[in-house]
Amino acid sequence: MEKLQLLWADDEIELLKPHILFLEQKGYEVTTAKSGDEALDIIKEKTFDAVLLDENMPGLSGLETLTRLKVLRNGLPVIMITKSEEEYIMEDAIGSKIADYLIKPVNPNQILLSLKKTLDNRRLVSEKTNTEYRKDFQQIGMTISDKLSFAEWSELYKKLFTGI
Repeated sequence: MEKLQLLWADDEIELLKPHILFLEQKGYEVTTAKSGDEALDIIKEKTFDAVLLDENMPGLSGLETLTRLKVLRNGLPVIMITKSEEEYIMEDAIGSKIADYLIKPVNPNQILLSLKKTLDNRRLVSEKTNTEYRKDFQQIGMTISDKLSFAEWSELYKKLFTGI
């Protein structure tokens, strides 16, 4: 199985080495950036499954980086990590469609839980949708093989083309 690709942007990334090692042991590949500008440059070159983003960095703030990142990769899940408990920062981040918001200090298990919730949620929804689709398709196949009246064909047509 391929490792999930993470980008972690934090101006104090050296202090987070134990967290990075923990995530790598859990099967993630972590690329680091020390600034918002560096993170954006990396995102232009490489594909990631999620981004861990510090809010308080010199140069581009986390929120400014988030705004630019969403222009480049709108669907990319971002987990904002910050020391600040300011309500307006949380609201701006949530309004910018972040996947999660963690307040420092964070322990590695908090980050892992957030990543699993963010990334596995998408996978589980996709699997559930595929299962439902297969079940519906199988039912339609069985229905078509029956001798249908005009009204039954009409109902099947509605279900196939209008979703009703």
